[in-house]
Amino acid sequence: MEQLLPDWAPNAHPLIIHFPIALWLLATLFDLLSVIKPDNWLKKTVLSVYSLAALSALAAFLSGSQAIDEVAIPFQGEVTAGKHSDWGHYTLYFFISYAIIRLIAFWKRWDKIKLVTILLLLLGFIGSGMVAKTADLGGKLVYKYGVGTKK
Repeated sequence: MEQLLPDWAPNAHPLIIHFPIALWLLATLFDLLSVIKPDNWLKKTVLSVYSLAALSALAAFLSGSQAIDEVAIPFQGEVTAGKHSDWGHYTLYFFISYAIIRLIAFWKRWDKIKLVTILLLLLGFIGSGMVAKTADLGGKLVYKYGVGTKK
């Protein structure tokens, strides 16, 4: 695997992590549009993108679990690394649970009920907040403590 990575990347995590971030935010945007203007094609797209976000979050989580053993974390960054790992867990579990809820809502046609679509959208926004918190802690590890960078 190391042969496939660019010289600047200490592991695959920095290459993978941006997919669930972008996909979740895109799904939330499409979700907002589908609440404003309900469309069956858009609802299927929302479901697909949330599901892809959950799968990519799993890949990001697994790469992060591997990465933590391959990088040097300064003593001052240990607490932040622990929090980043914890939030990575919470976010992954939320994404997977949410994707399953969306699949059930689509299958049972609950997503045609306006109140349900609004509640699902609000949950999507909560997921966006979880992504932001996890990403903020990851950014702090890199930019404040230099984790994963060549000095």
